[in-house]
This record gives sequence, structure tokens and C-alpha cells, in this order.
Amino acid sequence: MEVQIKSVRENPLLNRRQVELEVQHGDESTPSREDIKSRFAAEKTLNEDVIEVGTIDTGYGSNTSNTELKVYEEFEYSDNLEKTEQDQEISQVTEEHRNIVSGTITDAKDEIGDIDSPDYSALIQAEKEDKNRTILLEGHRS
Repeated sequence: MEVQIKSVRENPLLNRRQVELEVQHGDESTPSREDIKSRFAAEKTLNEDVIEVGTIDTGYGSNTSNTELKVYEEFEYSDNLEKTEQDQEISQVTEEHRNIVSGTITDAKDEIGDIDSPDYSALIQAEKEDKNRTILLEGHRS
């Protein structure tokens, strides 16, 4: 299992760092929260008690998972990984994203599941552009 940091967002109000990870797990099943937590803690020499693992998203048949960690202790990371609030809102919405969310919810879920590393923020932004469709956002969370 390989863990790669995609981005880090400082949250000084809650005294934590929110870390987006990409986890490559090869032919193995989706790793557990404990596996991800222990791997990240070992790589960054952190105590596992200061790490919370959020939802683990793995596309159907994919060997790559995405997750967000909340880390309540400082650690070393590259400055170019840090996200600001403005960075998070800017997402490149393509015609493909619009086409995916224009169909039924079931079709959209199936198409999103077929993508190796979907850009969820672009998909959600495309969904928000079509003001009459708010159900996909709720359906994706379930």
C-alpha cells in the first residue's frame, strides 16, 4: 500500500490539518481506516491518536482510494500541497462532467464509478450549475 498526499489545508481555528490522500492498494482490497492511519502515522512519525480518518472512496474495481485525514499535530509537507479556500472552489468543469450529471442519478453513479480518479469537486460544481438537480449530491453521500 502506497500513500500519497494530494493536498493539505491548515485549519487554525480547530488546530488541525486536513489532508487529502490517495492510497494505491494494488490487488488488495480497500484498506481499513486503521491501516491508513497507521501507515500515515509511520511515514510522518506521528502518534496515531492525533489522526482521524474520514470516508474512504474507492471506485468500483479500482485499486486507488481517496480519503481525508484530520491531523491534530504539525508535520512536514511540501508547501505546494497546501490548499487555500480559493483553491478549493476553483475546479475545472468540463462538458464531460456536465454530461455525467445530466442523466439519471443511477446513470451518474455508474459513470462516476467507472472513472479511476473522479474529480468530485468538478462533478459537484457541474451539479450545482443545474439548479433543478439537487438529488445527486444527496444520493452520492448515501
